[in-house]
Amino acid sequence: MSTTIGKAIRAARMASGFTQAELADWIGITDGNQISRWERGVVTPSADNVGELSRVLGVRLDSSARGAVSC
Repeated sequence: MSTTIGKAIRAARMASGFTQAELADWIGITDGNQISRWERGVVTPSADNVGELSRVLGVRLDSSARGAVSC
């Protein structure tokens, strides 16, 4: 599995100053470990979660483009 979107999520999260737990809380995920799984490429976030991540982090995460990120 490609970890490109995971790397993009991690970079955007760190640039925003969020911990994984804080980000999970902001996007409404009760399992803070889910952010870690996305960042490591273990699983890919759903389209809804990508949308929430984009909104909260203020970046465009395009899962269809293998993790392209734009501000």
